[in-house]
Amino acid sequence: MYTFDILKKQLNSLKEFLELKYISIKTTSQQISVGDEINEGYKYRIKIDENTNFEASRDYDFNEKEISVLNFFVKLIFDSIFNNGYFNLTDFKNEFNINGFDKSISDSNVKLRDEILKILLETIKMKDEETFEHSQGVSYYAKHIAKEFFEDEEKIKIIEIASLLHDIGKISIKEQILFKPSKLREDEFEMIKKHPEVGYKILSKSEILKDLANYVLLHHEWVNGMGYPFGIKGDKIPIEAQIISIADYIEVNLQGRNYIPRKTINELINDLENLIDVKFKKEVVEAAIKILKIEEDGGKGVIY
Repeated sequence: MYTFDILKKQLNSLKEFLELKYISIKTTSQQISVGDEINEGYKYRIKIDENTNFEASRDYDFNEKEISVLNFFVKLIFDSIFNNGYFNLTDFKNEFNINGFDKSISDSNVKLRDEILKILLETIKMKDEETFEHSQGVSYYAKHIAKEFFEDEEKIKIIEIASLLHDIGKISIKEQILFKPSKLREDEFEMIKKHPEVGYKILSKSEILKDLANYVLLHHEWVNGMGYPFGIKGDKIPIEAQIISIADYIEVNLQGRNYIPRKTINELINDLENLIDVKFKKEVVEAAIKILKIEEDGGKGVIY
């Protein structure tokens, strides 16, 4: 269950990254804070609504990029966690007036992107260790398949990051559905199917991550139009989303799940060949099979 202790860990991660002395979320009835409040120094405050405030403070001033990180983090917390019912804060409203925040994160600032990524991955890990480890495996395959299509290292890196975050929307799914050991009911599966859209909503709030948000949104689309959330088909699905999709399929089937038996590489290759022009484009399947055959011949395995 998502708890205040988890939120405190997130706040502490942000505190360490920005060298904050104090960070706090206050409502009329409750407060969550990390560090010691200081009377002197520089403070950054956001009034979420009439009853809810966010505050961060330290010994030296905040620059624009640091303010963007704070704004993005607040949006992540309030849009994607509080509004989905993981905290029982009686004075919180269902929606918050947080429009107009500055989103001027430079997409050339690799360190900033990596720090935001670290916070988001920690969010996934604290919600569900299995989803975190799965994302690591998907990232490994997606990176190597992407190298078959692109030479640009930055493009490959974007695909790698998108694959790490492809399931971040699952932080909005209730634990009794996400961790259910038996087959999901139809209405429960419909809830699961919303996770690409939630992931898109989270990532598109950051200038530095919004370019990959669309790949997360479309990673469950099929080339025959039978996927979700939109049922688009063929070349309308970006190749980057296709790469993440097939990497997802590979990792799940090689590792297995309660409802999916583990497959050998040969069994998986046969499955992928049968999914050409059904779930995946032919060239994506061919690239994936090439990577799988390298592994079968003693290539480097999944890095966790």
